[in-house]
Amino acid sequence: MGMDMQLAFSAKRSAPSEFPEQMLCPPYDVRGEISWIDFSGTENPMGTPPSFVEAMKNALSQGVMSFMPDREAHTLRSVLARIFGMPVESFLVGSTVSSMITAVAQAFDPCLVGVATPCPVEYVLALGNTGHALESIASPASFITPDADSFMKSDVRIDAAMLANPSCPASRLLSKSTLISYLESCDWVIVDERSIELTLGGESMAPLVQEYQNLIVIQSFSEQYAMPGAPVSYCIAHPDTIAAIARFYDNTCVSMLAEVLADPAAIEHPKLDTVRDFLYGEIPWMQCMLSLVPGIDIFPAEANYVMCSYHNGDDLKLAISDVNDLSARLQLEGFLVRKLAGTPGLIDNGYFCVAVRSRADNERLIAALRRIVSPSTA
Repeated sequence: MGMDMQLAFSAKRSAPSEFPEQMLCPPYDVRGEISWIDFSGTENPMGTPPSFVEAMKNALSQGVMSFMPDREAHTLRSVLARIFGMPVESFLVGSTVSSMITAVAQAFDPCLVGVATPCPVEYVLALGNTGHALESIASPASFITPDADSFMKSDVRIDAAMLANPSCPASRLLSKSTLISYLESCDWVIVDERSIELTLGGESMAPLVQEYQNLIVIQSFSEQYAMPGAPVSYCIAHPDTIAAIARFYDNTCVSMLAEVLADPAAIEHPKLDTVRDFLYGEIPWMQCMLSLVPGIDIFPAEANYVMCSYHNGDDLKLAISDVNDLSARLQLEGFLVRKLAGTPGLIDNGYFCVAVRSRADNERLIAALRRIVSPSTA
């Protein structure tokens, strides 16, 4: 090995976090042969709106994808401005939520960022890879994010914060008063709101960006409109904050989909109230049914996914030994759930997350869980 290669190899740095086990994503060419019902995702249980599907079909058939996209996403930003009642300059469009967090984080000098945990590993990677040091904002009870004053009593003084509304995988909403406590204590605060439209009465914190220039809210079509395979996300912030972020932003991640889906977004956004009405009854029902399955404990959920733990105590003598066994058996039954081993902020491997889908699908999952977890007769 030459000297240059040796130096390059020795210069590799450690990753900010290890990746948790990834969800099972079969290759595209075999998807049609698989009949699994997927409870591992957190997107809209009502599926992708037909208007979105039609718009994408028309774009492909008309050859639109052969053109270079508008990197400034003027059309979509204009639609978002109408939806939110804010200036066009309050929006920055990109692809994934992770890419938006990175765009924000790289615009600020490296500092100590408090991250509300448990959280997706992408928070840790996006912030850590842009040079920031991280401090866990752990919940004292029920995975509710503590306010800044309570957190900083531990003698930890953070400069910025990464929060979520609702949190994932804990499925808890962020209160306005808690967010304001961080805004008044930190130089900048990011709030991930990718699932805000899929909650029990959750309200977006986006209107606060007009009052607090240090607030950046991130939302995404991927969750709202059930299209994780075609990510479109965006930052909402004060125009001066967006301008500061844009100075460092690589907008080559903006795809033609941002233009193609602009008009459908304007039409479909008011219809998100329909899924909220459905979830108002379905989230509590799902929590109740899961809690009745032997060995499963549920945590309070305020979004369209429920975090659970599974433990087979000596007194239970259940047919399933642990979460890995549970996940494998569910796959054999035709269901996918998300194991949470390795999730930042969760200490042991006994946790998993279940999305809320249609009532028919939810009933099938509950029936399968009861069947495979039933105490062994051996």
